[in-house]
Amino acid sequence: PLLSLIDASLSTLVAMENLSAPRKYAEKEAFVTGHDGTNPLEIFLLCLAVPIGLRLYSKLTSYVSHTNKRYYWIEIAIEFATLILPNLLLQTSLLPYIIGPSALHVCMSILSHILPQHHKQSHQNKVNNNNIINRPPFLTVHRATIYIQTAIAILAVDFPIFPRRYCKTEIGGYGWMDLGAASFIIIAGWSSSSSSTASNNTSTMKSMRKAVIKCAPLLLLGIIRLITIKGVEYQEHVSEYGVHWNFFFTLCCVEGSMVAWKHVKGRHFSLTLPWNGMLACLLMMVYQLYLSIGGGQDFIENGPRQCSSDDSNWLSLCSAFVANREGILGIIGYLSLRLLSESMARYCIWPKVDASTITELRQWRLLIASVAFWAAHVFLTSVLGVSNSRRSTNVPFILWSMAQNTSVLCLIHFAMTSMGEPVQSAPRIFMSTNRFGLPVFFASNILTGLVNLLVDTIHSSNEKAMLVLSVYLMAVC
Repeated sequence: PLLSLIDASLSTLVAMENLSAPRKYAEKEAFVTGHDGTNPLEIFLLCLAVPIGLRLYSKLTSYVSHTNKRYYWIEIAIEFATLILPNLLLQTSLLPYIIGPSALHVCMSILSHILPQHHKQSHQNKVNNNNIINRPPFLTVHRATIYIQTAIAILAVDFPIFPRRYCKTEIGGYGWMDLGAASFIIIAGWSSSSSSTASNNTSTMKSMRKAVIKCAPLLLLGIIRLITIKGVEYQEHVSEYGVHWNFFFTLCCVEGSMVAWKHVKGRHFSLTLPWNGMLACLLMMVYQLYLSIGGGQDFIENGPRQCSSDDSNWLSLCSAFVANREGILGIIGYLSLRLLSESMARYCIWPKVDASTITELRQWRLLIASVAFWAAHVFLTSVLGVSNSRRSTNVPFILWSMAQNTSVLCLIHFAMTSMGEPVQSAPRIFMSTNRFGLPVFFASNILTGLVNLLVDTIHSSNEKAMLVLSVYLMAVC
């Protein structure tokens, strides 16, 4: 009788779990969808933690003797407290709208200014012209910042502590998480070797081999993510990329297109002209005309997820396209973004000048580029009335993404070159994150899924959320 009672109880619990599973899935899906975003000012404030924290980090580490046996761990702790933890706090509801982030930045700025520099910076910060030109630390810091902020957001969004206005926008507007994919495309363009050196004539076979090497891992990751998401019934934001598409597929298509374009450009075009920027402008113009005049924006926002046709072959292709229209059409926008970022990098990040003048020249050119991108974005949205749309990856979204990232890069560059002796190496966690960027990103995705399977995230308290997120960040970083 006892065994029968236990068996009946277990069966009842399993049945209740099976009944509640669809409700939990729907609840989690509703929790991360249907949001309108916030405004560009608040999102820009979220990005200031690193430019401001760098000065505080430099001051605090100067108080630790390099002969101290625990120097490495003390430096890591200071870096986590001044650069990582503020990024986590800024993505929570613990800091009220605009006022909270502003107060945090002011406090960090005041503290960094009142603290005197205790002694000279470490041997790692000695001037190295090769580092200044070929491996600029400010670019390393920016790349790592994108990885860390993205790692925080993809898990924090599943907790109530993450403000809903920071979620991905459903139709139009400005969401903090809207910037993630665009920022990855931009830093890939800025870091590309072709940004600093001209493309050489290469054989078709070599170009194809390069395309396979670049695209195969991304395609594999995309397939793994698709199977995993569908297999565990993890909540999805269908309006992000579509039913089956994901960012790895977009990256794969963009990287493959860039390899093909560079091969054609190297063989048939003069390398003295800014062909990347010219092609980007052409793609953006044609794509925006399709969205605004050709009905593309309405199709992306309101179109059906399947087609109706008598031809089964055509029906399959058509349904696959309309089911994933955001991801497939978004390739045009992200390819434009990649081309534009590479063209901008050759002018602002990799100028061919002497090491003695490159720092000042970079600062001015980054500032000019930031103002230009913001002005173009404001003109399109305020004067021409074209709304910002992450879902269609339209031109205002491309310009906003470039303006946001260029402005932050400009501030990071200023912070690292205006502290008496210019900083010639990035902080340790940032260097490690930058070096192992893709594994960090992949690990953060796996851990995010694991936490969601083990923890009831949407009903977690703020204290529990902060504990989970802090442990998660220590593991990822």
